[in-house]
Order: sequence, then C-alpha cells, then structure tokens
Amino acid sequence: MLKHLCATVLAGACAAAQANATWTFTYTGFHDTGDDMFLPDRQLHGSFTGADGNGNGILERIEITSLILNGKDFVACEPDSTTHYTCGAEAFSYSQAGGLSFKAGEYGGDPEGWAGSGHYYISGDGEYTYSYRASHDERRAWLWTDRTGFVIASPNPEPETWAMLGAGLLVTAWAARRRARRGG
Repeated sequence: MLKHLCATVLAGACAAAQANATWTFTYTGFHDTGDDMFLPDRQLHGSFTGADGNGNGILERIEITSLILNGKDFVACEPDSTTHYTCGAEAFSYSQAGGLSFKAGEYGGDPEGWAGSGHYYISGDGEYTYSYRASHDERRAWLWTDRTGFVIASPNPEPETWAMLGAGLLVTAWAARRRARRGG
C-alpha cells in the first residue's frame, strides 16, 4: 500500500512539474525613432504561460498558451485572424541560458488595400507601428539599445499546480493517519 501511495504522489509531482507556469517580464528604455531620442522610462510589459513539454530546457512557440505584450495576448488572438486581419505570435523561445526571443503582432487592411495598420514586436530589435491610407502614411518605432534593461520574474504556478500539490498533501496526510490507526 505504501509503495502504491508513493507512486501516486510521485506521479502527481511529475504532473505538477509539467503544469503550465507564467513568467512576467519588463523591458525598460527604448530609442524613439519619431523623436530621435532615448526614452529611459518607456517600458514593454509582458508575460507568457507554458510548459516545456519535450523537456529540452527551451520553452518553444508550440509549448506556450499565452504571450501577452502590453496587454494584448498574441496567442489568444490567433483564431481571430481573417483574410484582411492577422494577429499572432510568429516565433517564441525562452530558456534561462538563451534568454527570451519572440516575434508577434497584428496587422490588417481593407479589402482594396487603400487603408491599413499594424503593430508588432521583435524582441531585441523593436516595437513597430504603422498606418496608411490614400493620403497618409505614418510609421514609428521604439528600438532596443544597449541601454535597454530586461527583468524577468520567476514563474508563478498555475492554479492547477496548487490544486495538485494540495491534493497530494491531503492524500499523504490521510495515508499517514490511516497507518497510525493501524498501529504500524
């Protein structure tokens, strides 16, 4: 019985280890191409949720369930893409050794191609916006520089992970109590 209980707890721990986790990050300080100046207080806030399903130490695009940049989830918006509007995370990878890399954005236009706009992010490169119509074209970028700071917070376990941990502790306590009642 004890062996069965230990195997159950171990399986639960392994499942919890594979559960999704959420990392949060902030980039601070960008070069504004519109004003041609460095903005030390400009920030890009983000988070991503996922699990390293293949165990290679790299969280890859296929393994994430969200990528939020300045409030927009570029994984969740992918199903909204149409012929004239595209939204999504084109590339993503994260590892402690290799850092964070992503390319995500949204863009669209009218069917005739007279008007459109877009907003996209390429880590290590820039945040870009553009819009156009027949008499107007506007582009702006906030570029990464060697002064751009980066902070990433440790992952926060998802609620399912806490539930699994709680269930495992309850089962362990129950088994210990049952064993104590039996006198052995």
